[in-house]
Amino acid sequence: MRLLLFDIDGTLVRVNGRGREAVNAALSSLMDQPISADGVTFSGRTDPAIVEAVLAHNDLPATDALIEDVITTYVETMRDVLTPADVEVLPGVSDLLARLDAHPEIHLGLVTGNVEPIAYEKLSAHGLDEYFPVGAFGSDHAERNRLPELATRRAADHTGRAFRPHEHAVVVGDTAHDIECARAVGAQAVAVCTGRYGRDDLSQHDPDLLFDSLGDPSAFVQQAL
Repeated sequence: MRLLLFDIDGTLVRVNGRGREAVNAALSSLMDQPISADGVTFSGRTDPAIVEAVLAHNDLPATDALIEDVITTYVETMRDVLTPADVEVLPGVSDLLARLDAHPEIHLGLVTGNVEPIAYEKLSAHGLDEYFPVGAFGSDHAERNRLPELATRRAADHTGRAFRPHEHAVVVGDTAHDIECARAVGAQAVAVCTGRYGRDDLSQHDPDLLFDSLGDPSAFVQQAL
């Protein structure tokens, strides 16, 4: 029995910069001045952590109330501007998810820095949302390492199965943060080189498995399960 917890951006899909644009727009609107996220790395971070980093980058105070307001405005902006054409499903993903979903001993969930509404907005652009009834999100906690345990509890509640992170969970992602959050709960860490980081970068963090892509679903199923 396995619970596969997938990251979204850089792992399942690639979005063409709309997220960065929406963060800039949300902050600029609320602060009534131009705000730039240039130079701030988004990969692997939760949305609240990204907003905090952008505020600090612009020498602005990162209060909890302001971060919450920015996230609310960001969600509204993304829903207005994001289209299916902005979302690219990465190679092999659709076939892999269909195969995993059909397996009686595999359950799927999300561990993503996206806040929950945007996670499902991105996935629903091409019908991938139906594979993920549960997950843990940036809207649950700004610390990514707290998310796998929460996702596992939700999966257990949803399925009635006694999932435990160190026994059953596999975290699949494209950054060192994904590997780290798997390690934090004793889950298996599977890294994929389809985001901003290549094999040399990710191998330094000792994932249990490292794939160049998810383009070969058969190889993933054979090695990861």
